Amino acid sequence: MSVKSIIVPLDGSDASFRVLDTALIISRRFDAKITGIHVRIKADDLPFELDYVSAGLKQTVIEKADRKSTDESRIIRDQFTKFCGKYNIEVGDSITDADVGAVWQEESGNVAEVLIRYGRLCDVIATARPSRTKGSLLRSPVGENTEALLMRAGRPVLMVPPGWPARKVERAAVAWNESLEVSRALAMTMPWLGEMDEVDIIVARKRERSVPALAEYLSLHGVKSKARFLPPGIKPVGQAILDCCEENGIEMLVVGGFSHTRSRQLVFGGVTRFLLANSNIITVMVH
Repeated sequence: MSVKSIIVPLDGSDASFRVLDTALIISRRFDAKITGIHVRIKADDLPFELDYVSAGLKQTVIEKADRKSTDESRIIRDQFTKFCGKYNIEVGDSITDADVGAVWQEESGNVAEVLIRYGRLCDVIATARPSRTKGSLLRSPVGENTEALLMRAGRPVLMVPPGWPARKVERAAVAWNESLEVSRALAMTMPWLGEMDEVDIIVARKRERSVPALAEYLSLHGVKSKARFLPPGIKPVGQAILDCCEENGIEMLVVGGFSHTRSRQLVFGGVTRFLLANSNIITVMVH
């Protein structure tokens, strides 16, 4: 089990391009190939308000939007190519080419649907951690496309927080709650965990009985582990997990995403929503 294919969605933002630095470190660590992908929104996929304007004006708006999309795509592709050239990474048309270290993909369509289709055929999706929007109390704080990838791609979503200085991660932790989702996350991130000197198991006291079995499973893969128990009921679980990581020098957190239903988390809050909006370290989620 290894990491051979990394997908990085690029939307032209500085945050999305900063993810490439982290993707490069992963690529060098596992001899993996990077796919930079940009999805162009269809020019005729415009707001319904245009139905009330004249046909001529509507066509003018569509043509202008198409030109803008084409120009943006060219700029993003050039930035990706420039990044690869800086590190002597050959860009090709297929990841099966032995001499190619990166591939550029560009499509038009629904952003989430295209990213999900590509995401299902990779080992990890690396993306910028979504930012919370002010005044969004009744809305999910996560980016729509990140949430779609997490819920529907079936692959680990690795989120890079704002301002993260890209580096080789040496300390990792698994936030263990005995859920199906974290079990999947554990299996899918074993290539990373196997590279660590030690992996912390962050767990609540009420799940202490499962720690020895988890430690034994990790040891089968050559992973040394240490349990760290969360303090009971003093602060929200998500904050307690991040505080534990900070106190112990953890640089990468592995968690199950939306172990409770998404609708419940939207109403009552939850660990996934908190980490999506607030995690300040590399966070890998699997639903």
